[in-house]
Amino acid sequence: MFERKNGVKIYFPDGHLEKPVWDAMIEAGYKLKKSERGYHISVDHPEIILKQVRPQIMPFYIMRGRGDGGFTGEDILENSMLRYEKLNEKVVVVERLPFRPTKLVVAVSEEMYPGVKTIEDLKEVAGDKELMFASEFPDLAKKYCEEKGLNAIVFDPIGKTEASILPPDPEADLILEITEFGTTLRENGCRIIDVVKDPVYSVFIANKESYSNPHKRKLMENLITDIKEVLDSRNLVSFLFNVPDENDIPKILEFLTSEGFDPTVSKLAKGGVAIHIIIDRSKVKFLKPVIREMGGKRIATQPVISFGE
Repeated sequence: MFERKNGVKIYFPDGHLEKPVWDAMIEAGYKLKKSERGYHISVDHPEIILKQVRPQIMPFYIMRGRGDGGFTGEDILENSMLRYEKLNEKVVVVERLPFRPTKLVVAVSEEMYPGVKTIEDLKEVAGDKELMFASEFPDLAKKYCEEKGLNAIVFDPIGKTEASILPPDPEADLILEITEFGTTLRENGCRIIDVVKDPVYSVFIANKESYSNPHKRKLMENLITDIKEVLDSRNLVSFLFNVPDENDIPKILEFLTSEGFDPTVSKLAKGGVAIHIIIDRSKVKFLKPVIREMGGKRIATQPVISFGE
């Protein structure tokens, strides 16, 4: 275990997780700047070191104590748990984060296997033939083969997984791949024949020894809390309106408090009050007509970042 007495070393992800994590940290008030070669990310926090690596290798590095924590995917973590015996003993999942949830799927080429719609169809078409199964998650793919009774050689294509099943002369018969909406797979003529896990979330993981250190734990938890507050706030808005008629105020306040809100009430210069609540964005369209009917005027909404409960 490498000693970092002051501060924590956090692994920053590349790939599809890079932008969501970057944007959330910026929104939370962190100033980030990537180095020329793109591996080190400077941050305006004296006790946080950020280094960018592939999420696939993060659990191994953190298990070995080369870093204190990092952002990766549940799929990657599960694959690493199958690969490394000691991972469960050395790594702790600190938080599950809703960064762009994905799903883990099995797919084939529509051109190569036009009649195959399910994994059972593929097994029937293949018969005794040994299939080639490509995936960046080879240990998960091997587990899948065992569960489905699939006769296949599993390999990591080291790159764009879907390319390995594209005709002519594909290198693989099927793939185990992460997708958000399936768009890239469809554009490449691939058909999803099984959904292994949906949704797949991102996780922040930490070295157990680091996490048992009160100072390091506090630093990591503060970072995660900052990010979670940003993510939670994306669904929240400030809902503001005026109530010019004094007679309408009691019924509006009674209604809002009965709905679980704790409104802020401010006096207006010309009489009446201004009322402010924080509400889930999806509920605004239902609340607006009710407030209008009860005497609310000049209704407005604006984005909000909520710092804690």
